[in-house]
Amino acid sequence: MLLNNLNDSNDNIALIPSMDLLKNTDLFVSKKLGLGYDGFLTNSYLYFSTKNENIDKLFLKGDVSKNEVILSKIILKERYSIEPEILLDTNENQEADNNYLITGNFNWQKSLYKKGISFDEQIADLLEYPYLNFIFVSHNKELLEEFNNKFYKLNEKINSNLDVILEKIDLSSSLNDYIKQQISSIFYSLTENEIEGLQELFKLAYYHQIIDNIFDIKFV
Repeated sequence: MLLNNLNDSNDNIALIPSMDLLKNTDLFVSKKLGLGYDGFLTNSYLYFSTKNENIDKLFLKGDVSKNEVILSKIILKERYSIEPEILLDTNENQEADNNYLITGNFNWQKSLYKKGISFDEQIADLLEYPYLNFIFVSHNKELLEEFNNKFYKLNEKINSNLDVILEKIDLSSSLNDYIKQQISSIFYSLTENEIEGLQELFKLAYYHQIIDNIFDIKFV
């Protein structure tokens, strides 16, 4: 939906999953701002069933994007040498026998994340660079340049105001404490490492025949 709205106007900026760029290579991409992870605190966690050692299926649940669909196949093959069938699960509850990749708020319910494996950390370890999950894009280069300049040193600003930000979000006190401990796993201001990581991510997609050609990212 964001991409559809973005493509209808030349005066918008959108935050999109990074793998959405694969079919929208004409977009300009901010080289200053994004949203990424390289540690345990993340938006997506893997949960492997202890009741079924045969990992022939992986169920995707929550706020699933193209990133989870594409990268789950790559990560499981590269790091675990398995190629399970990828299925979407829209049920409210989890089945104990199933293996899951859960994205979004489901992870915070009943402290579920404590039993999971950080999906984004797995990606970062494979890339040997931070994993840039979401990117800011636009058809308007000048607008994106203005946006970059407006939100200078975003990491520092968010971290210095973290208590105020968390007060506005309805999370448990234990989760708030955990976020404060692990906040360095999340980054918003990009460096050359994150930019290199995004390029490596697309090379990985090419290697696994997700795309036919490597393309130049139109960084701004």
